[in-house]
Amino acid sequence: MTLWFLLAAASAIIFGLATFCFKVNAFKGWPLLPFFAGVYASGTVGFAVTAYVENVLYLSAVILLSGMIVGIGSTFGNLLFMRALEYGPASLTSPLVNTNILLIVLMSVIVYAERPGAMEYTGIFLIVAAVSLLPLDPREKLSIPNRIWYVFVFAATALFFLRNGGLKVTEELALPNTTILFVGYAVGLLWSLQALLRSPQRNSPCRLKSFQFGLGAGLFSFAGMQLYAWALQSGPASIVSPVFSTNSLVVALLSVLYLRERLTRLQTVSLALVFIGILLLQIS
Repeated sequence: MTLWFLLAAASAIIFGLATFCFKVNAFKGWPLLPFFAGVYASGTVGFAVTAYVENVLYLSAVILLSGMIVGIGSTFGNLLFMRALEYGPASLTSPLVNTNILLIVLMSVIVYAERPGAMEYTGIFLIVAAVSLLPLDPREKLSIPNRIWYVFVFAATALFFLRNGGLKVTEELALPNTTILFVGYAVGLLWSLQALLRSPQRNSPCRLKSFQFGLGAGLFSFAGMQLYAWALQSGPASIVSPVFSTNSLVVALLSVLYLRERLTRLQTVSLALVFIGILLLQIS
C-alpha cells in the first residue's frame, strides 16, 4: 500500500469528522457564524505552524491569488452547502455536492494526462457510482419545496471544485499547498469575523459554545485538508480525489452511531461499493 493512498484515505476519515461537526452544530441549533469563525481560526493557525515547520511560510503574488481562490471555494462552498441543507435533505444534498470529484478526475485525465489502469478505473467508477446513487434512494424524501436549493447545490459544487481542484493545479505549478491553504483559511477567518460582527448571531446565547466547537472542527478540517494536499504531492488526483470524496460516507456512519440515524438499503449498498472501490484502488 503506497503512502499517498494511506494519506488520501486518512484525509477522507479526518475531514469526514470535520463535516460531521458541521452537522452536529446544525443539529444542536447553534449559530453558524461563530462556528465558522472557530473552524477557520484553528485551521489558519494549524496551516501557519505546518508551513513554518516545512519552511514554506512565505508569500508571493501567485500564492496570495491562489490562496484567495481556494479560500473563496472553501468558505462560500461550506456556506452555500449549509444553506442548501435548509431546503433539501442531507442525503440528497451532500452526494450531489461531492460530484465535484468528476470535474477533478476529468481535469486530471485531460489536462494533466493521468492514465489510471483498468483496476483503478473500476475502483473510481464504483466510488463515483456510490456517491451518485444516494440521491436516487426511494426511501428518502426527495421533494424540494424551494427551487433556490438547486442554485445552492450547483454553486457549492463549483466552489468546492475551486478548493479541491485548485490544490491539484497549484501542486502541478510546484507551489506550496500548505501556504496556499494557510492563506485560504485566513480568507475564511476574515470573512467569518466581519460577517459575525455585522450579524445578530454575535449576541446569541450559544455563540461561545458554537465557537469552541468550531475550533475543534477546524483542527479536523486542517488535518484532513493537509493530508489531502500531501497525498496530491505524490499520488494521481484522478484517484486521490475520489478517495477523499468518501468523507461524506464517513458522515453517514457517524450519524448512524451518534445521532441515531438509520441507513437505508441503498445507503448500505453505497457504503459497500465504496469499500470495494477503495480495495481495488489499493491493490492496483
